[in-house]
Amino acid sequence: MTAITEFLRQQKKAGSPRRRAQRQKGWLDAVEGLLGHIRSWLAEAQREKLIKIRPDKIKITEENLGTYTAPYLVLTAAGKIVKVKPIGNTIIGADGRVDMESANGTFMFLYLADQDTWVYGVGRQPSEFPDLTEDLFTDILKRALS
Repeated sequence: MTAITEFLRQQKKAGSPRRRAQRQKGWLDAVEGLLGHIRSWLAEAQREKLIKIRPDKIKITEENLGTYTAPYLVLTAAGKIVKVKPIGNTIIGADGRVDMESANGTFMFLYLADQDTWVYGVGRQPSEFPDLTEDLFTDILKRALS
């Protein structure tokens, strides 16, 4: 068997509908996990009616995952809107990206599957990116709403 034949076999296996569905599910589970953290971090402010959290869905098409529907959040506070939207799973240097978009800019969150963690995509390389914690998210949301 030639090297190209083996390579093409691996590519075919990786692109199978079953494998694609598994990757899609893993990515969507990671997004749901992040959105769940955000909801819990904002629960007190939501109870006090200081912020409104509205879930929504977006259709995304990626070469490796096909077309799928992903959840996102629309946050409204003090008359300002912030959207926390998945961008995709196929990202250089990470295993997924979710952006927090506001009139004050876009803030990038990256998923690192091998560590099952979300980081704030600021810095030169993933090893420099800080973990996305409640305190860091709060600081970023303040900037988004300023």
